[in-house]
Order: sequence, then C-alpha cells, then structure tokens
Amino acid sequence: MSETGTRVRYQNGSVQLDKRSNTWVFRWREDGKRKTARLGTLAEVPTKAKAMRVAERHRLAVNCHSFPNMGLTFEAVARRYMAERMPTRYTTSLGYRNNLEKHAIPKWGSVRLPDMKAIDLDRWFHILPLAAKTKAHIRSVMRQVFEYAMLCELYDAQRNPMDLIRLKGSTIILSPDDFHRMLRYISAEPYKTMVIVALCLGVRRSELIALKWSDFDWLNNTVMIQRSMVDTRTGEVKTEYSARPLPLDPALVALLRKWQGQTDFNAESDWVWASPYQAGALPYYPNWIQREYITKAGIRAGLGPNVGWHTLRHTYRAWLDKTGAALGVQKDLMRHANIGTTMNVYGGALPEEQRRANSAVVGMVIQ
Repeated sequence: MSETGTRVRYQNGSVQLDKRSNTWVFRWREDGKRKTARLGTLAEVPTKAKAMRVAERHRLAVNCHSFPNMGLTFEAVARRYMAERMPTRYTTSLGYRNNLEKHAIPKWGSVRLPDMKAIDLDRWFHILPLAAKTKAHIRSVMRQVFEYAMLCELYDAQRNPMDLIRLKGSTIILSPDDFHRMLRYISAEPYKTMVIVALCLGVRRSELIALKWSDFDWLNNTVMIQRSMVDTRTGEVKTEYSARPLPLDPALVALLRKWQGQTDFNAESDWVWASPYQAGALPYYPNWIQREYITKAGIRAGLGPNVGWHTLRHTYRAWLDKTGAALGVQKDLMRHANIGTTMNVYGGALPEEQRRANSAVVGMVIQ
C-alpha cells in the first residue's frame, strides 16, 4: 500500500519487438501513463530471451522505490550497472561485461543480493576452474556491482562482501633467471622482440600492440604511448597519465632499430608489430601470441600455465623495486594515475631518475 492507501502494483511490464524498426522495447505503466524504453535492435539483441534479460534493469528501476526488497537479483543490478555506471573505455567495459556475462551472472544472476553470503562466494571462487588472475578480475567487477547497489540505495550500505574474498596466486612475478629461461623457448620473431620490449617498458599489451614507428623519438631516446588497441579496435590510453613519454635505453633502441630494419612495415605511419597476414593494416593479435608463445614457453620453462602479457608488467614493477628506484619514480614509469596504485607516496620523478631506473631493468632483460 502507498502512503495514500492506494494499492501499488508491481510492474512486470512487457517486452515486444517493434517490427517496423526491428527494435526490442520494454513497455510499462507509470502514473496511469504508458511508458516505453528501447532495449536494442534485433541485430544487437537477437532473441527475446536476451531482450528479457536486458529489460531487467528497467524493471528494477521502475519498481525499486515502491518495492525496495523485490527483484533485487544480482543479474538485475548487474545489468543496470552495465547500462548506467560501467566505465566507457572500450577495453575496460569489454572485460567487465565478459566477466559478468560469462561467469558471475550464470552462477549468481537469480540470487538476491542480500542472499549472497560471503562464505558461499568464497567457496565458489575457490572451486572456479579459472586462472587466479581471471578470478581476481571477476571478483573486482562483482565488487563494483555491490558498490553500485549501495550507491543507489538498493542495498543497505555495509561492508562489501567481495572485500572478504581472498584469492591466492593472482599475481605472478618472474625472477631474471625465470625470464631468461622462458625466453629461450621463444625464438621466432617478432614475438621474442615483443616480449623483451614489453618487459623493458612495462607497458600494457593493448599499448604495446598499438605502437607506431612515429611514436619513437630516436634523437632523444624516448617513446610516447599514445593509443591502445583491443580486438582490432583502436582507442585512447587508459588514463591521461598513461600518455606520457618513456625513456629508451640504448640497448633497447638497438633492438628496436634492428627489428625496424627487418620488417617490411617500417614507415613512420606503420604499426611497429604490423602483421604480414593483414598486409600491415593491423598488428599481430596479442592473445594469440600469448597462447601460442608466451604461455607455452612459461610451461616449458617450468613456470606454470598462467604466464602472460600482464605478468611482464607486474615483473617490471617488481624489478624497478629491486633496483632501489624511489616509489615516485616507479609510479611515473608505470604511468599510474594514482600514486596509491604504486604505494601511497607523493612526488614526481625527474627524467634522469626515470632513465637510470629503467636502464637498470633493461640491463637485467637484455644481456
């Protein structure tokens, strides 16, 4: 009952296909008026079952004030989060959506948020047959869904249950001996050079793959990280702090110049890692390289099956620490937006300090 004594009805609404525009719509009544929300075209949402799932976030929004404790399923809140709060950067949103759609929603979608107990979540994560890093990503996006529910007052503000989940082995750090043992099993080019460059610069794989020869300033021995690429889609770097010049050690310059002399795609406008299979129009596909070269080399080197591109970035950070580089220097070389990501220390690094720290790591990589 409402405050005026009028009985409030739960709005299930209806999902229909507008055949004139081939568009799915969600229809409901509110204050005696008929309302409509667009769900997507038939190409975007190919089945009614999927349209019903997309409509769940609208149904939740329509009813949440009148029925705060009804329909509060994980899927309903997750879909509303994806539509209204998820980061817009393509790389990030793609990863968040995949982890929700493929893992979290199939398991927890029909469960109400108040019924999702930390102990049950913890047990599920420990039996989930996925790499530790993947499980960490799933935990992270599920945490965002709970935070969003609390922000919208759909769920009582309390300690996020995902904060109680502890996962082991989500980060792999290679020692110099580990890296060189693994590198012995990667002899084909440009894959070997790509792996060396990735560790020497500590860049994300999406940034490594999107390098062009024009990004390099050979006179000043620097490189500017200006773009990223995921699934052949070119976009901006992760943060404004990511688009900063990085120092190039002379040994790394020599290695890159050697590759530039070997590849057929060495013009300023060409991709550094241009694929001949795509006639240079696109770079090599990094996921394939990880699967066919990096992971297999890690297994052959006795490092296990979870070594990948991001292992190299984590390793770069650890090796910077090993050289004794100040945390401010490490932050700038890692291009973190927040010093807290590197460890809650303030201050920027001077270029020469960055160069010395980077060269110390390069010396461990290129022997």
